Amino acid sequence: MAPLTCTKLSVITVTGVLTQIIGLSLFVFGFFPVKPALPGTSGSESFYAPSCDFVGNLSDTTLPSDQLKSLYQELSGIPPSFERLILMVIDGLPAEFVLGKNGKPPNKQFKEAMPYTQSLLASGSAIGYHAKAAPPTVTMPRLKAMVSGALGGFLDVAFNFNTQAMMDDNLLGQFFRIGWKMVMLGDETWIKLFPRLFQRHDGVSSFYVKDTVQVDQNVSRHLGYELRKDDWNLLILHYLGLDHVGHIGGRSSVLMAPKLKEMDEVVKLIHSSINPSQGNRQGQALLLSRHLCLDNLTRGGQPYLGVRQEEEQNKT
Repeated sequence: MAPLTCTKLSVITVTGVLTQIIGLSLFVFGFFPVKPALPGTSGSESFYAPSCDFVGNLSDTTLPSDQLKSLYQELSGIPPSFERLILMVIDGLPAEFVLGKNGKPPNKQFKEAMPYTQSLLASGSAIGYHAKAAPPTVTMPRLKAMVSGALGGFLDVAFNFNTQAMMDDNLLGQFFRIGWKMVMLGDETWIKLFPRLFQRHDGVSSFYVKDTVQVDQNVSRHLGYELRKDDWNLLILHYLGLDHVGHIGGRSSVLMAPKLKEMDEVVKLIHSSINPSQGNRQGQALLLSRHLCLDNLTRGGQPYLGVRQEEEQNKT
């Protein structure tokens, strides 16, 4: 057997390193592809029928927010259904806790833990439905999907720990362009994704999972004040406590029922505060998502609630 010279050892080493680099590159680009995003934002051209020779109205970007809002309403031909929107996120709430599973009602303990929400569903004031969510279902990519419709990639799991500002076109950016005032309370991921969009915010960290109390109290302590204010169009509430309870003790935790009751009280407070007769306001909207979502609009002069449950696709 020929002796192993320094030259042969160097060739073998370089070959091995190159092989590892090529293999790692194939793995990264194959399983963690970076999806290109379309540049720019949607404008008034979205309201026109598509044609080959159509050129978008570039002057949209120079219009003041009030004129841009009027332009969009005129082009759409649809009057706004409501003027204020509340997006309440109960992080980690399983669908079967509220809507049941496989045609069966929720377990008695979970049903009794949210009596107000269940009463809205039972009386027909709320409509429940499921929305399938593509994995991964960690916070940052799911929030991106909620506001932009984009599908998350597995690379977003790593980005979840170092969230950067979202540069793609999204609903919050469009709201900001037409002059909406936005307030955010809860998971600081929103503030990292959309810096400088909120006129008021109070963020909490989602990574200290042992905190099941202060992480929600920090949101609720501002709620009464914000509901009395009339200087915002969008209020985002992102509650993390129930998700933390699930991480610590699972759905059988002794903390689960009290936390569900706490969230039910928040739903009751928000729903009770809605007065459709306030001036020219046509009610408010209440959305709960990831995993529970409620839409509160005005129907026949009365608050109307629709419940949306979001769960991971192909996940039982």
